[in-house]
Amino acid sequence: MKVFIDLFSGLGGAASAFDEDPSWHVIKIDNNPELLEHNRGLQIMDISDTQEVIRMLESQFQNGCHLNCDKLVIWASPPCQEFSWARADRMQGQTAEEFDMTLLESTRQIIEHFQPEFWVIENVHGAKPIFNEELELNPRQEIGSIVLWGEFPLIGIRTRDDWMHRKLEAKGSRTLRPNNRAIIPYAVSEGLKSAIDEQKTLFDF
Repeated sequence: MKVFIDLFSGLGGAASAFDEDPSWHVIKIDNNPELLEHNRGLQIMDISDTQEVIRMLESQFQNGCHLNCDKLVIWASPPCQEFSWARADRMQGQTAEEFDMTLLESTRQIIEHFQPEFWVIENVHGAKPIFNEELELNPRQEIGSIVLWGEFPLIGIRTRDDWMHRKLEAKGSRTLRPNNRAIIPYAVSEGLKSAIDEQKTLFDF
Protein backbone atom coordinates (compact mmCIF):
# COMPACT_ATOMS: atom_id res chain seq x y z
CA MET A 1 0.00 0.00 0.00
CA LYS A 2 1.41 3.39 -1.04
CA VAL A 3 -0.27 6.43 0.50
CA PHE A 4 0.07 10.15 -0.22
CA ILE A 5 -1.54 12.50 2.31
CA ASP A 6 -2.01 16.07 1.09
CA LEU A 7 -2.71 18.54 3.92
CA PHE A 8 -4.00 22.01 2.92
CA SER A 9 -4.56 20.47 -0.50
CA GLY A 10 -6.12 23.53 -2.15
CA LEU A 11 -6.58 22.71 -5.83
CA GLY A 12 -4.63 19.47 -5.44
CA GLY A 13 -1.45 20.41 -7.28
CA ALA A 14 0.92 18.55 -4.96
CA ALA A 15 -1.15 15.36 -5.26
CA SER A 16 -1.83 15.60 -9.00
CA ALA A 17 0.75 13.04 -10.23
CA PHE A 18 -0.09 10.63 -7.39
CA ASP A 19 -3.81 10.98 -8.22
CA GLU A 20 -3.11 9.69 -11.73
CA ASP A 21 -1.31 6.56 -10.54
CA PRO A 22 -3.66 3.74 -9.39
CA SER A 23 -0.89 2.22 -7.28
CA TRP A 24 -1.11 5.22 -4.91
CA HIS A 25 -3.93 5.89 -2.45
CA VAL A 26 -4.35 9.66 -2.10
CA ILE A 27 -6.00 11.44 0.85
CA LYS A 28 -6.55 15.18 0.36
CA ILE A 29 -7.71 17.54 3.11
CA ASP A 30 -8.61 21.23 3.14
CA ASN A 31 -11.06 23.41 5.06
CA ASN A 32 -12.61 25.28 2.11
CA PRO A 33 -15.85 23.65 0.80
CA GLU A 34 -15.67 25.80 -2.33
CA LEU A 35 -12.78 23.63 -3.48
CA LEU A 36 -14.87 20.44 -3.64
CA GLU A 37 -15.93 20.91 -7.25
CA HIS A 38 -12.35 21.67 -8.31
CA ASN A 39 -10.44 18.97 -6.42
CA ARG A 40 -11.81 15.45 -6.85
CA GLY A 41 -11.91 13.39 -3.65
CA LEU A 42 -11.14 16.29 -1.33
CA GLN A 43 -12.20 15.88 2.31
CA ILE A 44 -13.23 19.02 4.19
CA MET A 45 -11.73 19.26 7.67
CA ASP A 46 -10.18 21.88 9.94
CA ILE A 47 -6.54 20.77 10.16
CA SER A 48 -6.10 22.77 13.36
CA ASP A 49 -8.37 20.12 14.96
CA THR A 50 -5.36 17.83 15.02
CA GLN A 51 -6.84 14.88 16.88
CA GLU A 52 -9.90 14.73 14.64
CA VAL A 53 -7.67 14.74 11.55
CA ILE A 54 -5.50 11.99 13.04
CA ARG A 55 -8.60 9.89 13.82
CA MET A 56 -9.90 10.32 10.27
CA LEU A 57 -6.55 9.37 8.78
CA GLU A 58 -6.21 6.36 11.05
CA SER A 59 -9.61 5.17 9.83
CA GLN A 60 -8.09 4.94 6.35
CA PHE A 61 -5.51 2.40 7.57
CA GLN A 62 -6.73 -0.99 8.69
CA ASN A 63 -4.85 -2.63 11.57
CA GLY A 64 -2.50 0.33 11.89
CA CYS A 65 -0.91 -0.42 8.56
CA HIS A 66 0.42 3.12 8.34
CA LEU A 67 3.30 1.70 10.37
CA ASN A 68 4.26 -0.68 7.57
CA CYS A 69 3.01 0.90 4.35
CA ASP A 70 5.17 0.28 1.30
CA LYS A 71 5.41 4.07 1.06
CA LEU A 72 3.84 6.78 3.20
CA VAL A 73 4.20 10.43 2.23
CA ILE A 74 2.77 13.49 4.00
CA TRP A 75 2.81 16.79 2.11
CA ALA A 76 1.63 19.99 3.80
CA SER A 77 1.25 23.49 2.35
CA PRO A 78 0.05 25.69 5.23
CA PRO A 79 -1.47 29.01 4.06
CA CYS A 80 1.40 31.34 3.21
CA GLN A 81 -0.11 34.83 3.00
CA GLU A 82 1.00 35.72 6.53
CA PHE A 83 4.64 34.89 5.76
CA SER A 84 4.97 36.47 2.32
CA TRP A 85 7.38 39.37 1.85
CA ALA A 86 4.68 40.85 -0.42
CA ARG A 87 2.69 41.80 2.69
CA ALA A 88 2.92 45.54 3.22
CA ASP A 89 3.23 45.14 7.00
CA ARG A 90 5.79 42.31 6.92
CA MET A 91 9.06 43.35 8.58
CA GLN A 92 12.53 41.84 8.61
CA GLY A 93 13.57 40.17 11.84
CA GLN A 94 10.16 38.93 12.97
CA THR A 95 10.29 35.72 14.98
CA ALA A 96 7.94 32.74 15.14
CA GLU A 97 6.36 34.14 18.31
CA GLU A 98 4.97 37.04 16.26
CA PHE A 99 2.99 34.77 13.92
CA ASP A 100 0.10 32.36 14.35
CA MET A 101 1.90 29.03 14.13
CA THR A 102 -1.17 26.90 14.92
CA LEU A 103 -1.38 25.23 11.51
CA LEU A 104 2.34 24.51 11.32
CA GLU A 105 2.20 22.99 14.81
CA SER A 106 -0.82 20.86 13.80
CA THR A 107 1.11 19.71 10.74
CA ARG A 108 4.09 18.76 12.85
CA GLN A 109 1.91 16.80 15.28
CA ILE A 110 0.32 14.84 12.43
CA ILE A 111 3.73 14.05 10.94
CA GLU A 112 5.10 13.00 14.34
CA HIS A 113 2.07 10.76 14.93
CA PHE A 114 2.30 8.86 11.65
CA GLN A 115 6.11 8.84 11.33
CA PRO A 116 6.02 8.73 7.51
CA GLU A 117 9.01 7.61 5.51
CA PHE A 118 8.79 10.88 3.59
CA TRP A 119 7.35 14.25 4.57
CA VAL A 120 7.36 17.69 2.97
CA ILE A 121 6.31 21.09 4.33
CA GLU A 122 6.03 23.68 1.56
CA ASN A 123 5.88 27.45 1.79
CA VAL A 124 7.22 30.72 0.37
CA HIS A 125 10.66 32.31 0.71
CA GLY A 126 9.32 34.73 3.30
CA ALA A 127 8.63 31.79 5.61
CA LYS A 128 12.24 30.63 5.71
CA PRO A 129 13.45 32.43 8.86
CA ILE A 130 10.18 31.58 10.65
CA PHE A 131 9.95 27.91 9.64
CA ASN A 132 13.70 27.38 10.13
CA GLU A 133 13.29 28.57 13.71
CA GLU A 134 10.09 26.64 14.40
CA LEU A 135 11.14 23.37 12.72
CA GLU A 136 14.79 23.69 13.78
CA LEU A 137 15.56 22.69 10.22
CA ASN A 138 16.79 24.42 7.08
CA PRO A 139 14.97 23.88 3.76
CA ARG A 140 15.97 20.68 1.98
CA GLN A 141 15.22 22.05 -1.49
CA GLU A 142 14.12 25.26 -3.20
CA ILE A 143 12.49 25.16 -6.65
CA GLY A 144 11.91 28.68 -7.91
CA SER A 145 9.51 30.32 -5.46
CA ILE A 146 8.75 26.97 -3.77
CA VAL A 147 10.62 26.24 -0.53
CA LEU A 148 10.53 22.69 0.86
CA TRP A 149 11.44 21.39 4.32
CA GLY A 150 11.41 17.74 5.27
CA GLU A 151 12.67 14.24 4.58
CA PHE A 152 12.31 13.35 0.91
CA PRO A 153 14.49 12.50 -2.11
CA LEU A 154 15.56 15.55 -4.08
CA ILE A 155 12.98 16.45 -6.72
CA GLY A 156 14.12 16.54 -10.33
CA ILE A 157 12.10 18.71 -12.70
CA ARG A 158 11.91 16.99 -16.09
CA THR A 159 10.08 19.77 -17.88
CA ARG A 160 8.86 23.27 -17.16
CA ASP A 161 6.51 23.30 -20.14
CA ASP A 162 3.47 23.38 -17.83
CA TRP A 163 5.11 25.64 -15.24
CA MET A 164 2.68 28.54 -15.08
CA HIS A 165 3.30 31.59 -12.94
CA ARG A 166 -0.13 31.51 -11.34
CA LYS A 167 0.37 34.81 -9.54
CA LEU A 168 -0.05 36.53 -12.88
CA GLU A 169 -3.15 34.48 -13.75
CA ALA A 170 -5.02 34.39 -10.46
CA LYS A 171 -8.61 33.91 -11.54
CA GLY A 172 -11.79 32.80 -9.84
CA SER A 173 -13.69 33.94 -6.80
CA ARG A 174 -12.07 35.85 -3.97
CA THR A 175 -11.72 32.65 -1.95
CA LEU A 176 -10.34 30.60 -4.86
CA ARG A 177 -7.87 33.20 -6.08
CA PRO A 178 -5.26 32.42 -3.38
CA ASN A 179 -5.49 28.74 -4.29
CA ASN A 180 -4.84 29.52 -7.95
CA ARG A 181 -1.86 31.61 -6.93
CA ALA A 182 -0.45 28.92 -4.67
CA ILE A 183 -1.05 25.76 -6.74
CA ILE A 184 1.94 23.42 -6.87
CA PRO A 185 2.97 22.81 -10.53
CA TYR A 186 2.38 19.32 -11.88
CA ALA A 187 6.10 19.02 -12.66
CA VAL A 188 6.90 19.20 -8.93
CA SER A 189 4.34 16.52 -8.06
CA GLU A 190 5.61 14.31 -10.88
CA GLY A 191 9.22 14.87 -9.85
CA LEU A 192 8.51 13.89 -6.24
CA LYS A 193 6.54 10.78 -7.21
CA SER A 194 9.25 9.65 -9.61
CA ALA A 195 11.98 10.18 -7.02
CA ILE A 196 10.06 8.15 -4.43
CA ASP A 197 8.98 5.38 -6.83
CA GLU A 198 12.54 4.95 -8.10
CA GLN A 199 14.02 4.53 -4.64
CA LYS A 200 14.96 0.95 -3.80
CA THR A 201 15.48 -0.78 -0.48
CA LEU A 202 17.60 -3.85 0.32
CA PHE A 203 14.45 -5.95 -0.08
CA ASP A 204 14.15 -4.89 -3.74
CA PHE A 205 17.39 -6.67 -4.72
